[in-house]
Amino acid sequence: MPSDRVQQLVDALAERLQRSVVVDDPQVRMLVTSRHFGDEDDVRVRAVLQRDAGPAAVAHVLGSGVASWRQAGWIPAEPSIGMHPRWCVPLRWQGELLGLLMVIDAASALADDEVAVIGSAAGELAAVLVGDRHAADAATAARDAVVTALVGRDPAARTAARAELARTGALPTGRHVRAVVLALDGVAPADTEHGRAAVRRGLVAMTSRSAGTVLGAVTDAGGSALLVTAGPTEDATVAGLAGLAVAEVAAVAAGRFGCVAGTGPAVEGLDRAWTSHRQAELATRAVPRLAPGPVVDADGLGVAGVLLRVPREEWDETALPVELAALAAGDPQGRLTDTLTAWLDAGGNAPAAADALRVHRTTLHHRLDRVRELTGADLDDGGTRLRLHLGLTVARLLDG
Repeated sequence: MPSDRVQQLVDALAERLQRSVVVDDPQVRMLVTSRHFGDEDDVRVRAVLQRDAGPAAVAHVLGSGVASWRQAGWIPAEPSIGMHPRWCVPLRWQGELLGLLMVIDAASALADDEVAVIGSAAGELAAVLVGDRHAADAATAARDAVVTALVGRDPAARTAARAELARTGALPTGRHVRAVVLALDGVAPADTEHGRAAVRRGLVAMTSRSAGTVLGAVTDAGGSALLVTAGPTEDATVAGLAGLAVAEVAAVAAGRFGCVAGTGPAVEGLDRAWTSHRQAELATRAVPRLAPGPVVDADGLGVAGVLLRVPREEWDETALPVELAALAAGDPQGRLTDTLTAWLDAGGNAPAAADALRVHRTTLHHRLDRVRELTGADLDDGGTRLRLHLGLTVARLLDG
């Protein structure tokens, strides 16, 4: 929480300007606000009443690039959400972004002397915030580090993380754990802080709706969450929470980057949480080539859950069986390939494959004979079936 001195400085600035003033943290969460001066807009009213400006406003502010600003500037109006222009000063200390000082001005007509007054106040606010921010950041970083270690690959670090949760009184009482991993895609270097803010909001959204305990952490590539409950959590419940988080991230991202979620299986005990997390992480890699997303359950991946463990740089055309190349050459429309896929997916059960393809069984067998002619493959051989089935999945990984 910011010190009383921050509130005093904000109130003094607002009275001098006769305008509404707010200080947000870098994730556009309100820290301190002045009283209204008749200039409040819909976004400000919501922020004051709900302590949250809403994902659209956060997206608009962060989308303006304020996280990378080195000097003050205007955040333009956004009529669709009832937001007036704001003069925004990034509050920095030795280059570190501590917060955002914003002054509402519907006419975008601040005088030069008013800009100077705001700049002076910003310097004082940064000096006060630096102590508050470092303490808060240290606590957040410590929590993130504990959760990250809890799902990491180092057994000793996992044990230490559980001990730290017990020491601080944060050890969940539930026994059943399911992991959710949020993965960001297409985040430009300039949007790194934007991405972290979006993920943090996604984790908070999950926490607010979960009936159990949520241990969350923002990571370099996205976010991790462990849902800890007294009993096993239903698939639909976990998928719903993951979908809620993805939707919140998407709303804040405003098209600048994407987000998908993977959900892991239920395990018993925090000591096994890392196994659920590992599978949830793999599930995020299935989008979009193996699964449409944005939420993918690791239990539904089948053999792809094994193939996704192979490093991406190893995927090229040399991973495909030669029979599939011959099939592709003789089947440009892909009908025979689809037939082979359906038949192998059905475990060689011809009636089930014919039903899946909505063709007569005679047609199915005719097409399979054609596959044999083109490829020379012995479809009665178990090893050949396995190789072709894996190859078809690899093909989807290569080109969707």
